[in-house]
Amino acid sequence: MPFAYEKYERVVESFSVYYPEGQDSLVRVIIQTVDQAHQRLQQLTGQPGPKMQVILVAPADWHMMPHDDPEEPDQAVPYWTSVTHPPSLVIPSQLDPIVGLPSQGKLRYLVYTVLAQAFLENDPRPWPEESPLWADEWQIHFAALWLMQQIHGQSGIVMQDLHEQYAEIFEPELDGKTPVTIRGFDWYEDTSAEDYLIFSLLLEQFAADLLSKYSPGILPRFLDLYRNDCSVLLSDDVTNMLAGILAPGGAEWLENLVYF
Repeated sequence: MPFAYEKYERVVESFSVYYPEGQDSLVRVIIQTVDQAHQRLQQLTGQPGPKMQVILVAPADWHMMPHDDPEEPDQAVPYWTSVTHPPSLVIPSQLDPIVGLPSQGKLRYLVYTVLAQAFLENDPRPWPEESPLWADEWQIHFAALWLMQQIHGQSGIVMQDLHEQYAEIFEPELDGKTPVTIRGFDWYEDTSAEDYLIFSLLLEQFAADLLSKYSPGILPRFLDLYRNDCSVLLSDDVTNMLAGILAPGGAEWLENLVYF
């Protein structure tokens, strides 16, 4: 079912924004959020941003939204799709309960993760043909949390209520590691939305810990190594790659993170 653009208002800035009637104030927040993030991500990555439009979607219309993969989860959270022309940043006007208590800060953070994904996908340098899931995902959460710090003065994590709700995921077991680790997580057909949420919370903590110790410049330095025509990268390869761009002692620091 095609999306009913004709039902929506439209405003044209540096990109087009479609939105339901009565959401003018939220649209202004989103335009400012996207514009500021776009400029900062260009500075950080040294790459141009993708062409895009934004669709702010009312709850009643969420089921009509286009996806790259029809099997993608249908939770009402921001996502990126290339099936529209130009590609779209799709944002629900009401966040799914899975992300906990709704707030403007959470919405911005989730929008930033999608924009970071779009920037990284727009980078023309080659991707590894095979690599662990965390290798791509840490980059997205790192850039998003950095944007929260740079633009909004965020200190620490954004999803505080969810970190408290899922506090047990950060409790190490007898082997010294948490029940789920960033490097141990993978996506399977039966992976639930809650499983992926837990992975995302671990990644947010990883981003916060990295940003508390290292400069944001580690991301472009990592990309120079990672986006370099590598055919297959194993998890240990990516770990060594990341450790190599951190200060001396970076490998030990990573291994001492109980969730890594």
